[in-house]
Amino acid sequence: MSPRTLEQNQVIKKDKRTLILKTALKVFSDYGFHASSVSHIAQKANISKGLLYNYFENKEDLLKTIIFDFADPILEKYPQENYCLSNEDVEFFIDKSFDFVLEDTNRSKLLFSISSQPGVIDVILEKLMEKAMPFMNLLTAYFKSRNIKDPESMMYYLFSVIDGVSMNIITNPNFPTEKVRTLTKNQFIK
Repeated sequence: MSPRTLEQNQVIKKDKRTLILKTALKVFSDYGFHASSVSHIAQKANISKGLLYNYFENKEDLLKTIIFDFADPILEKYPQENYCLSNEDVEFFIDKSFDFVLEDTNRSKLLFSISSQPGVIDVILEKLMEKAMPFMNLLTAYFKSRNIKDPESMMYYLFSVIDGVSMNIITNPNFPTEKVRTLTKNQFIK
């Protein structure tokens, strides 16, 4: 048997990393972040604890990676500073927010389950706000340019509506997603 190629080793590393992250997401969701341990995650992934530590520093690093592996590609699609949002940009944001949940409702359910656990948001909040704040500022400026009386509250209201809609998509198989998507656009795109 010949030694593995560099490409084969990279595929194996990527597959192990993905296995660890999927397992940690499930364990955090099933047992709670604080009740989960690195040992338990390694056991469920059928790997050694030492191998897990080759990929991640600790449980908090796993959590951050899970959250930001999903959040980073989404946040990168949105304009950052020095940009003026258009109606099309806000529509894109609403559509992508709905589509993210629809693409994989089980993943979304697990992410909501983890993020709603006490203390979990504390682990990710600073980095999440750092990444999201430029877009939040753009949304606030968008609402201000539309003469909304309290544009910052309107921005938070939009995020709250999207969170609530996402939860309903996850929990209610009869939720009228497309009708609510249209209503959301009609309410926030002026």
